[in-house]
Amino acid sequence: MTGNTSERCAICEGVAGAASSTFSLGGRDGLGFACEACGDYEVARTTLVNWFGKTTRFNARQRAALAHQVRNADRSQGRPLLTDSWMQHFVRTAKLPSPAMQAVNLIRIIGDAVAETGEGHFLDGILDAPLIGSFNQQMFDQLVRELIEQKILVSMGKAQRDNPRGVGVLSGMLYGLSLEGWERYEAERRGQIAGRYGFMAMKFGDATLEALVEDVIKPEVAAALSYTVVDLRNVSRAGVIDNLMREQIRDAAFILVDLTHDNAGAYWEAGYAEGLGKPVIYLCERGKFDNTKTHFDTNHCTTVLWSIGEEMQFKRELVATLRRSLNLFGSGYDT
Repeated sequence: MTGNTSERCAICEGVAGAASSTFSLGGRDGLGFACEACGDYEVARTTLVNWFGKTTRFNARQRAALAHQVRNADRSQGRPLLTDSWMQHFVRTAKLPSPAMQAVNLIRIIGDAVAETGEGHFLDGILDAPLIGSFNQQMFDQLVRELIEQKILVSMGKAQRDNPRGVGVLSGMLYGLSLEGWERYEAERRGQIAGRYGFMAMKFGDATLEALVEDVIKPEVAAALSYTVVDLRNVSRAGVIDNLMREQIRDAAFILVDLTHDNAGAYWEAGYAEGLGKPVIYLCERGKFDNTKTHFDTNHCTTVLWSIGEEMQFKRELVATLRRSLNLFGSGYDT
């Protein structure tokens, strides 16, 4: 793979000083990028023109969210490929982790490094800011300062690393976790720390269900409760699906599980969430539930029924059920 170091990263544009290069995709129509901040990825030729040309189609927040998404992609089955359709879906749902979840991400990264090597993690904002989902270097630095002041992060000494951005070396600090930091690390691993989002477990490929999720469930939960609802399509990562599911469910505040199709994967995700102690709300199309119910292990659980043409009733019942499950109060829906 030969690189051209004169090309800036299409995503972060090297604004924080990240070193990057481009490479050919051989016979495929596109361009490869190797960025120390965003990782290796590929962009289709039409997408380079339509999304990363002279007229940018997304703002700085969406660009930061894209850097975070691509950086964290599982590359075990190849580099992420950005296409027009992928970008259209991504921009509609692009969102950075909250500062609290960024702190959780940083604690996990440092804890993993110390547990694996016995040494501290060398903090480098150019690399670590997109990894944890910070908007920019300034916000990353502020987060680190606060975690140090709270005695969550502890210094483990000075260190130097090779400088990928020029000559010489990078001088900095190695960081580990305090006892309280390790307690937070273990709590996150057990799923006891939740982000402000819910995970949607469902069968993909059903146009009616997918329209319900995109046009009814996601906007209603966001408007009524200020929670985002995501599914694996929002994660947009290649790799081992089970691992991605576990990660998303582990950090979710609640799980919505549609059982209309008796999808085995949805039942698996529900069981995993139940085992973590997460609130699980079951959904099912009314006609299917009335005729054949769901599996006997779940048909006695709270199930919010939906049907085409009765979206308003479904939204009221869904929001009320989520409020009870999350101990939220207020809103005119609780009538």
